[in-house]
Amino acid sequence: MHRRVAAVSLALALTFPTPPPASAATEGMDSYVRARMAATGTPGLAYAVVGPEGIERRGVFGVDGNGDPVTEDTPFLWGSVAKPVTATAALVLAEEGRLDPDAPVEEYLPEFADFGAAPTVRDLMTQTSGITEAATVETADVYDADSAEFGPRVGRIAASEAGDPGTHEYSSANYLVLGAVIERVTGRAFGSSLREAVLDPVGMDGAFTSAAEAASAGLPPGYRSPWGVPLADADGVDDAGVSDGYLGGDLGALAAFARTQVADDPAVLDPETLAEARRGIVPVPGSRQEYGLGWRETRMSELDEPIVFHGGATPGHAAMVVVLPERDRAVVVLQNTYDLLRDGQIQAVAFGLAHLVAGGDQPRNPGPSVLDRTAVWGSTALALVMAVGAVLAVRSLRTRRGGVAAALAWSVAGAATGSAAVWPISAYGTRLALLWLPEVGLATLTAGVLGGVTLVLRMTAVARDRAASHTSSAPRNAATTRRG
Repeated sequence: MHRRVAAVSLALALTFPTPPPASAATEGMDSYVRARMAATGTPGLAYAVVGPEGIERRGVFGVDGNGDPVTEDTPFLWGSVAKPVTATAALVLAEEGRLDPDAPVEEYLPEFADFGAAPTVRDLMTQTSGITEAATVETADVYDADSAEFGPRVGRIAASEAGDPGTHEYSSANYLVLGAVIERVTGRAFGSSLREAVLDPVGMDGAFTSAAEAASAGLPPGYRSPWGVPLADADGVDDAGVSDGYLGGDLGALAAFARTQVADDPAVLDPETLAEARRGIVPVPGSRQEYGLGWRETRMSELDEPIVFHGGATPGHAAMVVVLPERDRAVVVLQNTYDLLRDGQIQAVAFGLAHLVAGGDQPRNPGPSVLDRTAVWGSTALALVMAVGAVLAVRSLRTRRGGVAAALAWSVAGAATGSAAVWPISAYGTRLALLWLPEVGLATLTAGVLGGVTLVLRMTAVARDRAASHTSSAPRNAATTRRG
């Protein structure tokens, strides 16, 4: 669930004006970042421009979830930026002859023998396996040490209904399964295998691969902003989600990984394998992107320059790596806030910095979306209306003054509102709806409950009034009968 939001709104974020001369490439980066932070209400951010020799420019701004200044050593969660790191680990094993990317997944995980498709390991990396987004919803964001193993989740994914094999469907469950494959091949816990294959050789000393390591690193909570109020309450780390979204670390660690994409010596992969991983293989529906082996490939609009990237988020954190292959440069951005409905706004800063590195002028960025405002304030207004409806329903029950027309109107509204609450529950489940869409989830569910209360109370009042009317008319009818 939480990692699908890496499919950012590129149609907005990558639409930039005509660039000026390249000499202005790095000017104004810090002021640009501050402007974006103000526009999105981001409390803390760290970024770096990375070249073949390492970090060439960096900036740290704002405060972390504990109220302390953000520094180069402040850890963040990386969300789906974990995917290209995990794919790199799989490709390292492939170069060593220990893993065959074209072998069926069931060769390594017999649980997949009865899955409704026959995906290969490569299909997991390109997300064309037939594993659906619904499988992610069932296995995502479980902050429970008792659920930290791959096994039970892999079993649920293998038992899920297959989608359309061969077609790209972004589902983090693919990379959860890939992590399980790596565990099975190496015979070691995924975090240990990842550290041996990628993190240590690359020099990603500030990276962490578990909730325990995150705590030792001092990971501050991230911010969610229900109704625009920043709350540092997002502190969950899902141990079984490291391969697809709960990897994390400081700016230096992510910059070290980005350096492998632009250095003459990639450190852990042969140049040919690295190029294959970043090459777009399958189209991403509804976008100008193509998905490779853990990377997305597209072009910056008016600059008409290729970029390779991957972004990601967890509740309270967002991250992005953007590689400019023609310039041997990369941009990494870490932020300690996230809002699913404002994904394009929040992640736009990384594309804007890449645009500046490529010689562009100050980029235009997406403003608040109509969808965001409508979803938040529409659901909130709905909850308030139904609160009024519930109060009036209680009054009508107590005073016996309601009227059939009013009862009918409020009952219809209550039934409709109760039905509306089904959307976040059916799409994400109650827990994930409240985790990823706090204000919309809470407002919609509240409106649904109040709608149900209003419906019950109004129907009760109508039934009571009908019973009272029948009782009061019964003696009169009897007297008429006797007189006749």
